[in-house]
Amino acid sequence: MEASSKNTVQALQMGDPYPGRQHTLLAQIPTWDAMVNFGQRNPQALAAATHGYPRSIIHPDVCRLGFKIKGKLHRGAEDLLVLLFSSASLALSCREYAIHLLRRDEKSSDSDNLIQLHSIHFDARCLDHQGDCSPPSIHAVVCHPEVSQFARAFWERAGPGISSRLALNCLQHLSDAQIVSLGPVCEERPESNASVIYETIRSRIAALAERAARPPQRRKKTASSDVYLYQSGMAAIYQVHKLLLGWRGGESAHVGLLYGPTLKVLETQGPGLRSYSLGTEADLDRLAAQQEVLAQEGRPLQAVWCECPSNPLLQTVDFHRLRQLADQHRMVVIVDDSVGSFANVDMLGVADILVTSLSKFFSGKADVMAGSVILNPNSPHWTQLHELMTASYHNDVFVDDAIQLEYNSRDFLDRVANINRTTQYLIDKLAPLVSDLSSPITRIFYPSLSPSRKLYERQMRCATKDFRPGYGGLFTIEFANVATAASFFDNLHIYKGFSFGADVSIATPYVQMTMQDGKDKAAKWGVKETIIRFSTGFEGPEEIFNRIDTALNAANCVWRWRKEPGP
Repeated sequence: MEASSKNTVQALQMGDPYPGRQHTLLAQIPTWDAMVNFGQRNPQALAAATHGYPRSIIHPDVCRLGFKIKGKLHRGAEDLLVLLFSSASLALSCREYAIHLLRRDEKSSDSDNLIQLHSIHFDARCLDHQGDCSPPSIHAVVCHPEVSQFARAFWERAGPGISSRLALNCLQHLSDAQIVSLGPVCEERPESNASVIYETIRSRIAALAERAARPPQRRKKTASSDVYLYQSGMAAIYQVHKLLLGWRGGESAHVGLLYGPTLKVLETQGPGLRSYSLGTEADLDRLAAQQEVLAQEGRPLQAVWCECPSNPLLQTVDFHRLRQLADQHRMVVIVDDSVGSFANVDMLGVADILVTSLSKFFSGKADVMAGSVILNPNSPHWTQLHELMTASYHNDVFVDDAIQLEYNSRDFLDRVANINRTTQYLIDKLAPLVSDLSSPITRIFYPSLSPSRKLYERQMRCATKDFRPGYGGLFTIEFANVATAASFFDNLHIYKGFSFGADVSIATPYVQMTMQDGKDKAAKWGVKETIIRFSTGFEGPEEIFNRIDTALNAANCVWRWRKEPGP
C-alpha cells in the first residue's frame, strides 16, 4: 500500500465510497464504534452511510430513481419506502415475504393493502447496448411504514434489488416510461437476455468448475447450460432455497457455520432449519441419527447447506462423509464456495448445487454485484433440479453489470494466485504471536492453521503449471478482549467495510456487522465479539503487514495497560 493510498484511506469518513468507482460496493466505516452503531441499525449511523454494500445501504442512484418513481405515484407521501426489482416475480416475492414476517411478528390481519406493486416499462431506446436485449421493465414495491422494515429485510437477505448501473440507465429514460399499477399477481413481460456476454460468463465459470478437478474423473463435465446467473450471491441462495421448498417443502439443515444472511433466509422461509453449526464428527453423527428418525416419521431433511471454508472461522467439514449421508437419505447438498473460490477448491465431487458470490474473488474489483448457481451434472438429483430450474429461472443480471463482470474476471486465476501468496506471507508473520503472552492476539483462523486443514486440502484443486491452489485470501484474528480489538481496528489504515475478495484489503469486525442480534448464539459457535475478519488485497505484502503491525502496536498498549495491576 503506497503512502498516497494510505492517506486516501485515512481521509475517508463514515460512508465515503471507494474513490473513483461510481458503482463501488465499498464504503468506509472507519471506527469500531461506528461499526457497532451500524450493526445495531442506529438511525444516525445509517443516515451517515450514504454509500455501502448495496444489500445493506441502497445505492444513491437507486435511491434517486425510487424517489422519482414515488413522486410520480404518491406525491407528498414521504413516509413510503420504494424498493425496485428487475422482475415482477421478485417484486411479488418481496411483498409475500414482508407480509409473512409482519403477520408472524405482529399478528396483523390487515396487511394486504400496506404494499402496492407497480411496473415501469421502458421503450426500445432504453438499455439496449448490444442489439439482442429487449427493452426491460423494472418493478416497484411501495411500502407503508408498518411493513417497510420487513420489505427491507427481503432486500438485504434475498439480494435481488436492481443494480446502480440499471438505476442510472433508467433515470435517463424515466420521463418516457409507462407506469402500470399491478394487483397481487404479476405477469412477467417477456424479455430476452440473449446477449453473448452472459454466455461468455457462464462458459468461463463452467471451465473453472472443471479446471484441475479433484480425482476421480467425473463422468459428465459441467456445461455452460448448468450455470445460472443472479444479481448477487444472496439472490442465488434465496432462489435455490425457494426452488427446494417448492419441490420438497421440508426442513433444511446447515453443517458448519453459515453466513448470517444465509441463515436468516433459511430460518424465515420454510418449516424450519436444523443446526449442526460446528460441523464436527459429532455433529455429523447427530445429523445421521436425527435423519433416521425424521425419515421414519415421513419428514426427512430436504437439504444440507455448507460453506467451504466457513465464514468467518475458515473451518471445513468432512464433505466426503456428508456426501455419503446425503446419498443414503436423498438429501440435496448445497455448498457456498465464495470464500474458497473456484480457483482453490473443487466442490463438485460432493455438492449437488454450488452457489457462489461472483461479487467477491471472481470479480475482484468490488464494483459489480452478481452470483451464480451450478447444477452438478453428476448429481443424482440433476434431472429434477434442471427441470425445476428451467421452469422458474429468469436472468435478472443487467447487461452493463454482466459486461463489467466479464471484464473483471479475465485475470481471475492470476489475481487469486497473488492473493494466496500475500495472505500466506501475512499468516506466517502473525501466527507466532498467538503463543506470545505479551500479544493481545489469542487465535488466528485460517485453513492452513485449522484442525480441519486436512479436510480443506481434500477439497483443493490439483496443482497445474499455471496455478497452484492455496488457502485463500480471508483470515480472522481473535483478540483477548473487545478493548484491544477496537484499538487495533481504529488504528488499522486499510478499507473497513463489509465485503471481501477485492483488489484492496478490507477489515470487518464480523459479529458487530452481521450478528448483533445473535451474539449469544455466535458465542456458542465460537464466533466471539473480539474477532476481526481480514480480506487481503493487492497491496504489497510488506506494506500490508506494516499497517497491521502499526495497529498491533496500538492494541498492545491497551493490552499491557489492562494487564498491569492497579496501584
